Amino acid sequence: MERTNEEIPRCVAFERYHDNIPNPTEQTFNLLRNLAHEYWKWFLQKLAQLKSLCFWPRCNIRPTLAGDPQLLERISQARGWKTAAIRYIEFHPTTSLMALLNNRDEVLIYDKRSECPIRLQSVKQRDTTCAAFRPWSHSSELAVGCAAGICLWQDTRRLNVELNIRNMTGTHHLQVQEDAGHQYVTSMQWNEDGTILITAALGSSHIVLWEPDSQQKIRLIPNPESSSSFSLLRYSPDFQVLFCASCDAGASLCQLNRSEWRSKQVLMQHRIQTAVWTPCGSFLLLVTDGSTRIYSCTNNGEATVFLFPKPLWRVELVMDLQEVTTCAGQQRYCGEPQTFAMDPLGIYMAIIFKAQSFVLLWLLDNSRPGAVRLLPLEFICCNVDGDQYPTCIAFGVSSAQTRLLVICWNTGHIQRYAITAKCFKEAQLIHNLK
Repeated sequence: MERTNEEIPRCVAFERYHDNIPNPTEQTFNLLRNLAHEYWKWFLQKLAQLKSLCFWPRCNIRPTLAGDPQLLERISQARGWKTAAIRYIEFHPTTSLMALLNNRDEVLIYDKRSECPIRLQSVKQRDTTCAAFRPWSHSSELAVGCAAGICLWQDTRRLNVELNIRNMTGTHHLQVQEDAGHQYVTSMQWNEDGTILITAALGSSHIVLWEPDSQQKIRLIPNPESSSSFSLLRYSPDFQVLFCASCDAGASLCQLNRSEWRSKQVLMQHRIQTAVWTPCGSFLLLVTDGSTRIYSCTNNGEATVFLFPKPLWRVELVMDLQEVTTCAGQQRYCGEPQTFAMDPLGIYMAIIFKAQSFVLLWLLDNSRPGAVRLLPLEFICCNVDGDQYPTCIAFGVSSAQTRLLVICWNTGHIQRYAITAKCFKEAQLIHNLK
């Protein structure tokens, strides 16, 4: 009996390496290769973005800004920068040295062991704005911000190396640090160990990190979304946060370490007039241009966004100086602040105002967690006759027992106000506060 076609069993032969059937191993290899290629393209894209945000040497040069002294006067911490006899005060962090910048572009270095100051002047040092003593320096190095960039002065009496005689000015050696477009330096800060100097300038939208010993520099952009220059830099006491105030509006709070650079923008609607950290590092006190309100900026921890934590900064109103201030029975209108100065121990703060002829001394009360109060203590007026107003102020250490509030007046008169309180309670007793 013959079998039908339906009953005949079918034999199917599978050919593993048939030309029309893909090789599984080759398929897997191609898939992995494509994934690796796509990942490499993604990595290169992210690397380019990182360079554009932080390390790309972008320089927005503004010729009109560099030659505009009115802009320097508007953003300067000194009142009446162009005509002020003294433009800036800087104290050495560990010695009794004090440096003053005058309107003749001279640096006057005062030492309590000498009656006459040392004068430092150079044709390259024009339109001086700020200064900073280098920490841990054996030669009392002083960086001065000016139109050309940075003038770095070294006291050759404390050096054991041979220097170029052409760069000598009396007892000091001059080294000029320059960068294309980074002209008319507005503010500067040394890092903790004095190896890096950070500067801002009118001519560029980046800040520069200088390493004077190795002659190296790095450009960083605190706010990639803005092309504005920066008017004010303030390092936190622990050197973990750098406050960068824009010449136009707003500021960046930048956290620095060896592996990353993170920034947060605050108060983007207004230009920051002045700012100062409390020595504990818990508060940044600031005021905006045209305002009488003092704000505090506090780090409120970090919010974790997936794998990238972001710092949380809280801005709160401390007080409004629009109201009449009363000190020891005297009542005066204060108005808009020009600049703040902070006591090294964080007990006192002093304020110069844009349209007043006195300095207001405050007592800082941060006994309440997460909050700071300012208690007015005294209206300090000039101790010589004449129509005078303060142009710049600074706190410094005179001795182990005494600190000084130095006030420079528009005529060039220098006034020293001694402070001896070592804690908040002692200051309360001295000033009869409850």
